[in-house]
Amino acid sequence: MPIYWQVKEAIKASIERGDLKPGEVLPGRLELCRMLGTNRPAVDRAITELVREGWLISIKGKGTFVADRTVTSTAPVATFGVVWLPPRVQPTSDTPITSRDNIYWGPLHRGISYAASELGVRLLFRQCPSEILQEFVREAKADGLIVLAPHVDDEQVLRDLWQRRLPFVATSSSFEDDRLPCVDTDNFAGVQQVLEHLWNLGHRQIAIVNLALQSTDLLRRWEAFQKWIGERRLPFDLRWAMLSSSYRWGEGEAWVGRMERWLQEVPLPTAIFAAAYEMALVTLKALQRQGIAVPEQVSLVSFDDPTSAAFLDPPLTTVRQPLEALGQRAVQKLYDALKKGVMPEGTELLPPELIVRDSTAPPRAEGTKPLTITKKGGASP
Repeated sequence: MPIYWQVKEAIKASIERGDLKPGEVLPGRLELCRMLGTNRPAVDRAITELVREGWLISIKGKGTFVADRTVTSTAPVATFGVVWLPPRVQPTSDTPITSRDNIYWGPLHRGISYAASELGVRLLFRQCPSEILQEFVREAKADGLIVLAPHVDDEQVLRDLWQRRLPFVATSSSFEDDRLPCVDTDNFAGVQQVLEHLWNLGHRQIAIVNLALQSTDLLRRWEAFQKWIGERRLPFDLRWAMLSSSYRWGEGEAWVGRMERWLQEVPLPTAIFAAAYEMALVTLKALQRQGIAVPEQVSLVSFDDPTSAAFLDPPLTTVRQPLEALGQRAVQKLYDALKKGVMPEGTELLPPELIVRDSTAPPRAEGTKPLTITKKGGASP
């Protein structure tokens, strides 16, 4: 459990045992840090939570006191179900996809939890098949749902929720129908930043690796890529689009071999855009196995910016998504609608940020012959 939660439970236990009595002043923050062997931020957050839950009372200029729990509060506490729908393509292991892909889900869940804590919202996390969503809401007495990253073929599920007037906000997804209540990264803006960066470096031969088109985000990135290429009227070799809808997270090694074969069969582009971080890792490993230097021979750029991206060889140019902000905004959007007594609606897009590192550089000099892949591996002019 988080440190602040342990501090919170320790103080609560002292109150329940009677060690701290109603009306008694709480020890100072520094004294609590010493007594509990922890840090000031953890104590501060624990006290904030206990005040919100009615265990403590904070009086400005006087201190923090133990509340009289015999006087119960009648203020309602909202409950949000945080659900993810089982994938149509089942993972090969027993580990759910959402817990495996921690570079994305960790920050998103953290944002959801922070916002819920600030608003006094109780969260129930569930993997929930679409056909029992309504039953789950009824049994859990949930006031609304945060639907995590529904796929392209889940759009009808969201429409059904909308028609049933069941309040929800979908996060990390956006659909053609922008009336659906969603909070997502502006994928078109992110792809435009990537391609403008490559264009300004001098790249005109740009390939894309996008292996999960069942994801709405990755589908949007493919659409944005096509739109930008079309607007620039660039000649595009269709063989430079490495596409799949059935990529299973965690199966990167199997895809490295496929990527190597792809690199051997197509004219080598000067730059490759990977639509997700794991796909960038697959591409980088395949390029390295073929002896193709990044960025000297091929520049590489990716969506998503976990900490490890800065420590790759070379450090990876990425698009950083506002993951915590996505989770926070989804909770706030649902909370605000319920407070007003209306259904949440409308898609909101948050801006991403291009992080430029050493994996992108100007393309090879004009006039040199296009690179080809030898049968033994390695690039030759």
